[in-house]
Amino acid sequence: MNRTIRVSAAGDILIMKRLLPGYQDVLPIREFLMQGEVRMANLETTISDGSCYASAYSGGTWLTADAKCLEDTLRYGFNFLGISNNHTMDYSYEGLASTISELKKKDVAYAGAGKNLYEASRPAILDTTAGQIAVIDICSTFENAARAGSQTERQPGRPGLNPLRFSEKYTITEKHAQDLAKIAEVTGINGLRDLHRQEGFIAPLPEGAMEFGGKMFEISKDGTEGRSSGPNPIDVKRTVDTIREAKMTCEAVLVMVHSHEIRKDNDEEADYFLEEFAHACIDAGASAVIGGGTHQLKGIELYHDCPIFYCLGNFIFENQYVRLLPADYMEKYGLNIHTAASIGIARRQEQSSHSLYEIPEVYRSVLPYFEICQGKCTHLELLPVELGMDRENAEKNIPYVADEKTAEKIAEYLTRVSRRYGTEWEYKEGRIVLHA
Repeated sequence: MNRTIRVSAAGDILIMKRLLPGYQDVLPIREFLMQGEVRMANLETTISDGSCYASAYSGGTWLTADAKCLEDTLRYGFNFLGISNNHTMDYSYEGLASTISELKKKDVAYAGAGKNLYEASRPAILDTTAGQIAVIDICSTFENAARAGSQTERQPGRPGLNPLRFSEKYTITEKHAQDLAKIAEVTGINGLRDLHRQEGFIAPLPEGAMEFGGKMFEISKDGTEGRSSGPNPIDVKRTVDTIREAKMTCEAVLVMVHSHEIRKDNDEEADYFLEEFAHACIDAGASAVIGGGTHQLKGIELYHDCPIFYCLGNFIFENQYVRLLPADYMEKYGLNIHTAASIGIARRQEQSSHSLYEIPEVYRSVLPYFEICQGKCTHLELLPVELGMDRENAEKNIPYVADEKTAEKIAEYLTRVSRRYGTEWEYKEGRIVLHA
């Protein structure tokens, strides 16, 4: 029997306060999302009462929201939330445990983090009329201490997120390599790492490679220079094996990935390693890859008739409404450690030359609804949404169905950033669809 699997998705949910009582667009957005039997998004905050210890690091801002915010999130109809992102461990192990506890209380499926690497990397299983659907969640943007660790017969695993590590390589000319070597010699920038490498604490450099400030360089053979990246083979294999195992008992496998990395100097292009990873997931049997991270839309690719959404951007983006920030944040921005969170956030915006809150693309996104039959996408439509950039403060940063003018701009932008993948988009009768 050819069963049709129905999926709807949204981008990153960074919710810090309750939805407005008079907010009406939750209804049409919920109606659109409810077309899917799997309704998924990334929960980009921890959920706690604020009493958890803050980690010494964060995903940029320490994020935690009250359980009432989770209740409001679920008003949109989501039945799966990914929790593998750069904020997963903002409030250490206790914050992760609190988040998982609240999701379980609400009977929401989740994946992407857990008390060890096995739990963090295993898929959530959702029951639908088409059969069971597996959802894997993984993240490439994290402090090393945030990644989950494997358990052994001798030691327990480490709580954390499901990691997608990657390597970077910079190719330069012989002349530039000589310049870097001279700078390294006079500054000693490589001194400690060179010593640790001699002592065996750091792996030897690959043949023909050099290091500068912790970055890997190799000399170009044809004079071209640039940057490349590739996914960590261990993390790819773990994910591919999980996909193949899930395919043995599930009708379809979906992969969610959170990545803030960029190719060069803008948020519009997916990094090289992310493309390679997404393709590997589809090749292994996944039916779709749904990305988030960089706070604005990236291109959409149809790879072997399976959709890859490299980043769906923001669904709710309330970063400026953070209610608690640790002393570490205040020290970073030169403030008294007892400063209110709102003042701390304002200080960061003041020193920014390119604030996210001034970029229209940060406030524009799409919600995909797609159907899968026999492992391939047979239908795909996008609901254009905007997050109220020009509205009053109380009405900003939550999703609204985009008007026609804004929707056409979103379609034009999406076509531009998808051009490398050969997909073109047009706005038609309230939806963004593939250009015929």
